Amino acid sequence: MHRVKATGRVDWRPGLRKYPYGLAAAPAGALWREDVRYEFSAPQIDLIESAADELHGMIREALRAAVEDKLLSDLGLRGEAARLIDASWSDHWRPGGINERAGCLAGRLTLAYDGRDSLKLLACNYDVAPGLFAAALVQRNWQESQAPDALQFNGLHEALIERWEELALGVPGRERLHLACATPDPMGEGELIYLASTAAEAGVETVLLPLQDIGWADGRFRDQHGEAISWLAKLYPWEALGSDDFVQRLRSAGMGLVEPAWCWAASNHGLLAVLWHLYPGHPNLCRAALDDSALGPVEAVTVRSLFGLDHAVTRLGEHGRLVAEGGAVAEPGGWLWLETPPTYEQEGVHAVLDAWIVGDKCLGMTVREAPGPLVGPDASVVPHLFRG
Repeated sequence: MHRVKATGRVDWRPGLRKYPYGLAAAPAGALWREDVRYEFSAPQIDLIESAADELHGMIREALRAAVEDKLLSDLGLRGEAARLIDASWSDHWRPGGINERAGCLAGRLTLAYDGRDSLKLLACNYDVAPGLFAAALVQRNWQESQAPDALQFNGLHEALIERWEELALGVPGRERLHLACATPDPMGEGELIYLASTAAEAGVETVLLPLQDIGWADGRFRDQHGEAISWLAKLYPWEALGSDDFVQRLRSAGMGLVEPAWCWAASNHGLLAVLWHLYPGHPNLCRAALDDSALGPVEAVTVRSLFGLDHAVTRLGEHGRLVAEGGAVAEPGGWLWLETPPTYEQEGVHAVLDAWIVGDKCLGMTVREAPGPLVGPDASVVPHLFRG
C-alpha cells in the first residue's frame, strides 16, 4: 500500500455527464479528491476482500448473540426500540436460513490497515452509510479517465442494481420505492438521486421526497401527495428516527424499510465489544469492552459513544494522554473502549479503508484520509488502484 501524489483533473464533475444522473448526484461527491491516490498489490486487495467477508459474517453472529442473549440494553437499546429490533431480526434470521428479503441494501466496514499485515475493524455501519456514489461511480470514472491500464476493486454499481432486484422480487408493495432524507442536504440529496437511479435500473419505480414531508393519515405513512408509502429508503439514522411513537406506528402501518430495524443494532459501536467476546484474539478485531476496567492495560485507546454512527463522540488517547477528539451527539447511549490499532500514516496524513458490503459480499472499497489520527466523517475520499 502506497500513497502517491498525483495530478488530478481540474474538475471531475464534467466526467459524470456520461451518466444520466451524474451531474444531479454530483454533490454527493463533495469530499472527493484526486491529488493523491493509493496503490495496492493484488494480494493486498484479496486480503481486504476476504477479511471484510469474514467480518460481515461475524457481525451477523454478534448481532444474533445480542438479540438472543438479551444484550441490546447493554448497547443502549431498550423498550420499544429493542422490541422492534428483536422482531426485525427474527424476520431476517429464520430457522433454516436467512430471509434475504428482510436484509438491507448495503453496509460499510471501516478498517484500520497499516499497509502491511495489520487489518482491524474500527466500525460497521449498516444503517446510514453515505458514500456509495463516490465509491461506485466517481471512483470508477476516475480510473477509466486517469488510470485505464490499472485495476480497481469496485463492482459496486452492478451489485446495487442486482441487490434492488433481489429485495423487490415477489414482495408486494416493493414495485414502488420512496427515498428520503432531511432537507436541505445537498450531499444526502445527491446520494438519494444515485440510489434511486440504481433502483430504477432494477425496474423499481422511485419517488424522492424530504423526510420532513412524510405524513401520517388513516393508519399509513404518506408522501407529500398523500400517497401511502409501502417501501422506504432513508438517509436518516434509526437512533434519531426511532421514537416510541414512530415505532408504534411502524408496527401497524405496513411500511417496509430498506434499512430494517436490525440495522440499528448492527451499526451500534458497542457491537465491537460483543465481537471481541465471541472471537477473542481474532486477527481482524481490536480488543474492545463496554467497561474500561475490562479492556486491560493498553498503550493506545479509543473511547467512542455507542450512538452517533460516523459522528460518534470519539477520543483517542496514548499512554494516558488525550491526543485527539471529535464528534458530537446529544445522547451517547453509553461508551465503548477500544484498543487503538496501527493505521497507515505518511507525513502526518492518516488513512482508513471503507469496505463496502452489498447484500452478503464485499464488492468494493474506498480510502479516506485526514491530516491527523482521527479520520472522521469529513475526511477526504481518494481513489485507489491495483495492478495484477
